[in-house]
Amino acid sequence: MMLSVATFLCQSALAQPNAGELAQVWNDHHVTITAHTKAPILLSDEDFSVVAAGGVAKRRLSQDGPDRAIGVAWTPHSRAAVWVAIIDDIHNTMVDGLTEQRLGTSQSGGKLLYQRLDLPWPLNDRQWVIEIENDPVLARATTNQVWSRTWSLSTHRAPEVDDPEALWAPTLDGGWLAIDVADGTLIVYQARTTIGGVVPDGLVTSWAMSTLDEMLGNLFSRAAEIPAHYTTDHDPIHGGDGKPILKF
Repeated sequence: MMLSVATFLCQSALAQPNAGELAQVWNDHHVTITAHTKAPILLSDEDFSVVAAGGVAKRRLSQDGPDRAIGVAWTPHSRAAVWVAIIDDIHNTMVDGLTEQRLGTSQSGGKLLYQRLDLPWPLNDRQWVIEIENDPVLARATTNQVWSRTWSLSTHRAPEVDDPEALWAPTLDGGWLAIDVADGTLIVYQARTTIGGVVPDGLVTSWAMSTLDEMLGNLFSRAAEIPAHYTTDHDPIHGGDGKPILKF
């Protein structure tokens, strides 16, 4: 059963950072983070107040092309557990209607992932392949306090999983930031998507904004399970610094 972000925070109220602590850590690294992202992530004191109160702060960033959906939340779970929950996605899809299939690695070493989104009739489902990469340079530039994982649209195709009736999405990019804060993790998610056809870009962004609570709640639910899942017999998963995460 999915637990809300607020439920997790209530369970660890003593560890909950205040808005000032969250803002301080973000401001310490914001310039460096901006240098490593495709679009600036602008967060306000109001956003950190929402997060400190146990909510998900949401922003819609206007830019050339489709708008970018941004969601921010804090969890008492360790960054290692949250990171494994993000990467070990084959065991848990964080958004209803989205199916995934790993496709190996790209020539540059990034992870290739096929995804298909089920849409209601009479719309055709949408599909895409993304290349996902960590940014160990950002980790080093922030003394390992900020881990980054980004994705962008790939031209790779896999006939064994492609759906001949689904349309290919023309635009898709985004990323995760996982930042050590107050014995927990500040998570920043951002994504920009168009799915083509007759569906307006603005409607797609509105849908993405509406899924942020569900997605982050599912992520934190999964993070709670990671210590029992990521143990000695699990394949190693690398952190945002490029080093294997120690087993629990």
